[in-house]
Amino acid sequence: MLLSPPIRSIIIAILTISFGGMVAAVYPQTQSEDAVVAVVNDAKITQSDVDNSILAQIFPLQQQIYALRKAALDNLILRTILEGEAKKRGMTVEELRHQLTAGRVMVTQTQVEEAYSENKSAFGAMSPDEAKERLQLDLESQARMQNYLEAVSKFKQAAKIELLLQEPRLAGVVEDNSPSIGSKQALITIIEFSDFQCPFCRNSQEPIRHVLQTYTDKVRLIFRHRPLETHSEAFLSAQAAFCAGEQGVFWEYHDALFASETLSSQILNKLASNLGLDISRFGNCLKSDRSRIAVLNDLNEAVRLGINSTPTFVINGRLFRGALSFEVFKDVIEQELRGVPRASPNK
Repeated sequence: MLLSPPIRSIIIAILTISFGGMVAAVYPQTQSEDAVVAVVNDAKITQSDVDNSILAQIFPLQQQIYALRKAALDNLILRTILEGEAKKRGMTVEELRHQLTAGRVMVTQTQVEEAYSENKSAFGAMSPDEAKERLQLDLESQARMQNYLEAVSKFKQAAKIELLLQEPRLAGVVEDNSPSIGSKQALITIIEFSDFQCPFCRNSQEPIRHVLQTYTDKVRLIFRHRPLETHSEAFLSAQAAFCAGEQGVFWEYHDALFASETLSSQILNKLASNLGLDISRFGNCLKSDRSRIAVLNDLNEAVRLGINSTPTFVINGRLFRGALSFEVFKDVIEQELRGVPRASPNK
């Protein structure tokens, strides 16, 4: 039977070999990003060069590995906390778990009747009394589990936990001369890949404005075009925004595009006229190769990074897909400002 590459890698990673009376785990060799992996006519190719050329394939795997490690770490943290608490109480972890779930719980007849009424069809030919008895036991089990989770939550809050597991980050994201708001020295860089015809991108604008108002000198926003193939007016709108940027009003035009219900050629010209642009210059730019190439450069960068939906945000190298609320932005920014361990997003 042939094994898939991921399964082979897992097996290789856990196999052990015996040599000279010693047992050693076998792991695949890793190399630093700066390591030279080939030399062609004196030209050096590094590990970083290789990885960047297949970043769209590698990064999702890195995220999957991180998710597995994070889940395992959470379990180990919980086990450590429970072991410490059990030791303080002079009992085993199993005894502690039993104690946290064995307490008396109150489930009223009203709760049982309500649950039965909501799920009556699921019990089929079962008698009402038997169904309610099962519901009683199920509700009691849920209540005990809730008590257990609340107790564990209190243990975690009382514990001193320092998380040092590093989340994978996109390195070397190209910024080019993309429109931006904020200082290049800002501690937080948000790169937004967006589509002017995307309703979720439109809905993201208010949280982004809130972020910029709240964190002023701490955040820099960079806009990159990612027109989706399914949006017929997106590419031309991106070109129009580029052309407005040539006349110094990218962000004003950007706002006008997101506020517009339609993005036809006539609307694009009307928005340009409303902002006082030189319409002749704007029209020539819109038909030019330079506006098309500028948008294609952004699109190609998005494809290289594996970004195929909008909006997508890269926050200090951390990838977030979909519209984010201000609360999510705030949580991520605060983590970054506290100095969450991370690899540099731009090497």
